[in-house]
Amino acid sequence: MNNKVADRGFLYIAFGEAFTKEALMSIKSLKRFNSEPVALFTDLEKTPEMDSLVDVYAKIQPTHTRAKVDFVSHTPFNKTVYLDSDTVIVRNISDMFDILDRFDVGFTNDYARKRTKYSKIVPEYSEIPYAFSEVNGGIMAYNSSLETQTFLSMWREYFYKYFKETNGWDQVSLRISLWRSNVRIHHFPFEYNIRSKGNREKQDRFKHEFGEQHMAPRVYHLHYDSEVHHGKFKYGLEDFDEFESNIIEQSVWY
Repeated sequence: MNNKVADRGFLYIAFGEAFTKEALMSIKSLKRFNSEPVALFTDLEKTPEMDSLVDVYAKIQPTHTRAKVDFVSHTPFNKTVYLDSDTVIVRNISDMFDILDRFDVGFTNDYARKRTKYSKIVPEYSEIPYAFSEVNGGIMAYNSSLETQTFLSMWREYFYKYFKETNGWDQVSLRISLWRSNVRIHHFPFEYNIRSKGNREKQDRFKHEFGEQHMAPRVYHLHYDSEVHHGKFKYGLEDFDEFESNIIEQSVWY
């Protein structure tokens, strides 16, 4: 998709019924706090539910489970925040776009720094210093600069180069591409990509000293229903209130 329809917007890439339903639930949470347009790339036909939530729909034909590597570069926005389908947005996150005035891409750090397993079999990964940690690719802000386009192309190239060695996992190629590209990288605070109960406990601990908004959660990133990964998803959009009230306590955290 070469023509940009807006300066800033959110992008989801999902395929199959379960993951697409999961994405629609995430979009519903997002729209409570954010007014920017939302794009959904999916292999399903457009439905009335999509029509009510999605501003830009595109049908794709993914060939593997990490379809974002192939399609994030097709964003219809100049500034994009990509969100995995297993995210729940609980506050306004529009300031993520503002970061892209000074930086090309933005991520939160992953728990991993340098994985021994891949250091042994991927030379380009092994040569990167430990101090250059992995970032989590499930939530990503990026602009449309030439440096960003080069980085996204490089990510795809290394993903396929080591597809067999990494079993189609995109974190290894992401770290290599960030290291080898010239993009300016911003690291978001963990509250923009909360993936552990420990993060929540820190916020609770510090809010008494610094106020309720200090480190307050913005985005939860979690597998809130393991059945999703077996092709099922029990929630529909009509069940959103139940879904939201149960989500954190019933989560299977990374």
